[in-house]
Amino acid sequence: MLARFPGYNPTVMSMHSPSRREFLAALSTTAFAVAPAFRPAGIAAAATARWPIGCHTRPFTGFRASQAGNPDYVLDAVKAAGFEFADMISAGSAGARGTPPVPPTADAISQLKEKLAARGLKSNIANLPTAPKGVSVTDAIASTRRLIENAHALGQKYALNLGVEEEERWVDWCKVLSDAAAFGKERDVKIVVKHHHGLNNTSLDLLAWIKQVNHPNFGAFFDPGNVVYYTGKDPVKQLEIIGPHVLGVVAKDCTAPHFMERAVGDPPFGAAVAGAGNPEVMIQFGTGKVDFQAFFTKLKSFGFNGPVMVEGTEVGATLEQTVANARANREFLEKVFASA
Repeated sequence: MLARFPGYNPTVMSMHSPSRREFLAALSTTAFAVAPAFRPAGIAAAATARWPIGCHTRPFTGFRASQAGNPDYVLDAVKAAGFEFADMISAGSAGARGTPPVPPTADAISQLKEKLAARGLKSNIANLPTAPKGVSVTDAIASTRRLIENAHALGQKYALNLGVEEEERWVDWCKVLSDAAAFGKERDVKIVVKHHHGLNNTSLDLLAWIKQVNHPNFGAFFDPGNVVYYTGKDPVKQLEIIGPHVLGVVAKDCTAPHFMERAVGDPPFGAAVAGAGNPEVMIQFGTGKVDFQAFFTKLKSFGFNGPVMVEGTEVGATLEQTVANARANREFLEKVFASA
């Protein structure tokens, strides 16, 4: 599943499967031993963050084999990295590739709530997958409503969709999202789409989604790393276009464009783009092309009051290193927030 995402590169993993107690003990020492390499000076405490910061599960999911003895290791990793929110999680199980997740039972939702509470965690953002090709609008609406009900039961306030790639599916999928927005409003769950591959690369694209869905409970999450990765455009300039509609941020940096429309001043299509490097979004903040300080300062000017979810994090050779990297990215954002 992770192979779909830009820059995903599975790492070699240890075959040892520690218990949860061993895992947390290791993280409590290793995270602090490794993190200083990434921690900017003068980091503010977590309590000073202007906006709530959650963590996507993506940086940690490649370690399932080495963590087979602890099925809840992702929650432990999010907690060890110092986050309050574990986002894009579900009590249901993943379906086969190209199929929607298996809906969770009421007992599974209750158990996940208990696991989150036991760690002092919450979940703020649900994954709202696009219906597979061939699914009728009626069936897609029914499936999406179930997902929103489950998100509400977990206390999640947002359901994030990655859009569609095919023009012929766009109008019908917007109908599904419009229904989801109305259904979600009654349950305090906002429906959002973000910058991603397909028909939602740019902020102008997202404005078209907002107009077509046409519901006040529908908006956008801004993904600055994906703006660079998929378009080569400046995230701060793209924010100018859609700022009032931004309900949340998916925090990623990016080293270079990959699916580039054409940045101003670049050579025309067919010519080599020199010095682009290896496009990657799973990196440490501040090592790519995103100006986080300028971005969040501009976002603040629009009255932004939503969540920020860390997705981009360098995946280390071990889970412990990856936790330290996630912690460093959280602390990087806290410092940016304090001066935004």
